[in-house]
Amino acid sequence: MTARIPAGAPPRAARITILDILRALALLGIVIVHAHDHFNLYLPMPPAEGWQAAANSAADWAYEHLFVSKSFLLFSFLFGLSFFIQLDRQEQKGVDFRKRFMWRLALLFLLGLAHTLFYDGDILTIFGVLGFALVALYKRGTPLLVILCLLCLMQPVAFMDTLSRAGLADLWPHSSGWFHPASPAAGPSREFLYAHGSWGEAALWNLTQGQAGKWQFFLLSGRIWQTLGLFILGMLAGRWQVFVDAPNKRRLFLRMLGISGTLFLALLAARLLLTSRLDSALGTDAGHLLHQWENLAYTAAFVSAAVLLFTHPGLPLPSRLLSSAGKCTLTCYVSQTLVFTFLFFGWGLGLAQGMGPWACLCAAVAVFLLQAWACRLWLTRFLYGPLEWLWRTATMCRMQPFRKRMPQEGRPFFLPASVKARFPRKKGE
Repeated sequence: MTARIPAGAPPRAARITILDILRALALLGIVIVHAHDHFNLYLPMPPAEGWQAAANSAADWAYEHLFVSKSFLLFSFLFGLSFFIQLDRQEQKGVDFRKRFMWRLALLFLLGLAHTLFYDGDILTIFGVLGFALVALYKRGTPLLVILCLLCLMQPVAFMDTLSRAGLADLWPHSSGWFHPASPAAGPSREFLYAHGSWGEAALWNLTQGQAGKWQFFLLSGRIWQTLGLFILGMLAGRWQVFVDAPNKRRLFLRMLGISGTLFLALLAARLLLTSRLDSALGTDAGHLLHQWENLAYTAAFVSAAVLLFTHPGLPLPSRLLSSAGKCTLTCYVSQTLVFTFLFFGWGLGLAQGMGPWACLCAAVAVFLLQAWACRLWLTRFLYGPLEWLWRTATMCRMQPFRKRMPQEGRPFFLPASVKARFPRKKGE
């Protein structure tokens, strides 16, 4: 039983289960990527032999071709979609939720700073800042949003870098020329602090140089535009109700799978062909641009395939397990960092160099499955995950319901009429 809805209030909108499943799949991909990179602890790995070498090669292939720079795209798309759903449902109740959502974004930024104490690759601060663009664009017309989305997803930084390398945009400063890494003499490196420093030293580095480096990477790589474009694309998907009643839209998702899959293969072939025929510098820039477009097409194909699989009535897939994790995405994302930084970093167990790609892949999957199981148990008694509830309460500036209402002992037990007829009460009872 859930919390009782006051009389006269509009009915609570049904949750779209497939979106929770997609969030869980994005979360799985993100933890696999982060674990493979030892949460940005880039230390040389000891050589492996025999089956371990083959397993590491397989894990490296999965990391490179299935997860890296792809799970983040899905996460960004779902953030924009969730933004629209929240504001649209409040608008249907006659509430303008934009100011409240800006406060919600500020809280997300602060939570991201707390998360940064453990991991300098935190994305919550990025989402907290870029989310303000969604608030500004929420009431804009669809044609404008489509144009902005396409411009952002075009990867303008990488596109102009390629033109500059080809001599077609001489006034454009190539992004590699903008990057000036800090001198090693400025202090100990991140890797040294992560591997040998205390938690306090690593946390201070994360909040200062780590934050600056992260924003620099997002700007110079063009990922900031890509993220914004996916935010807008998610908002458009919400406007068009793409995922509403998804089980009855199989033809739509089959068409999306065919188009995005074909585009992915075409971009892959173009990248392999061009990089082999162009000079090394120009080929590198062109390959980088095409690879980012590949990732977009791959993500679209992945979403389409996931919807088709998890809405198919006859397939025994762990939908309930995944949807439970998808309802507690924030809690799972932060707790993954706590687990793995303690596992890898010097202030914890310091096991990074003893865990190659294969071991990290297994650990990531194991932690995710454990989280999903714990979320399923948790949601039998609670309405939200711990951090989700805290974020919701702080957003509304008042305590929100947390525990589900369970049947109370001693309450009257009412039987259906058909059962009463079969077991009539005796006289005097």
